[in-house]
Amino acid sequence: MRRATPLAPRLRARLRLLALLAALTLLLYAVARLDAKIQPILQEFAEYETRSAVVRLMNDAVAQEMAQSPERYRELYAVTTGADGGVQTVQGDPQAVNLARASLIRAVTAALDAAPEQRLEIPLGSLLDSAILNDLGPAWTLTIQPRGYVDGELIETAEAVEINRVEYRIELTLTASVNMILEGRAHVLIAETTVPLVHVLLDGQTPGYYSRES
Repeated sequence: MRRATPLAPRLRARLRLLALLAALTLLLYAVARLDAKIQPILQEFAEYETRSAVVRLMNDAVAQEMAQSPERYRELYAVTTGADGGVQTVQGDPQAVNLARASLIRAVTAALDAAPEQRLEIPLGSLLDSAILNDLGPAWTLTIQPRGYVDGELIETAEAVEINRVEYRIELTLTASVNMILEGRAHVLIAETTVPLVHVLLDGQTPGYYSRES
């Protein structure tokens, strides 16, 4: 019986190198596939965390402003009645409502400007929807810079909620542009919160109830 001839050392080294290159290629392919799957989830998670943090700051600033100057947020609307005492129209007081809007924008802007930069670590496990792996794996760095431009849009509505009853609202939608830095890449996001300035139920006929200045 003929004995097998051992492979030459150089050939064995080449085979080991080819096996190592094949394993490395598979590893890089797996990492690339994982990264392609994780990146959209990471982006969505980072945006959610950023918006949540900024909205909390905005809401706290609004609550503090309204608590410190409650008189500024009273008597924001006027009601007119007919000869029979029934309500005919209701509309916001432009001067009072615009003052409230300007005050809240100013308060939120000051709060965002004063807020320190926030840095969060997002571990890989937290993106995999697993309680066991939640805090495990490599982490990405998220930096939130709350400073940004703040604007506010007033929305005035009146809706019939039942017969001879109308729900009247004045709401202020505040928006703030903020910087989110994820692994060194900057993104500009819009955070939004809605502040109820007026919410009342009024008795009367729906037609002519609601009046808005042009």
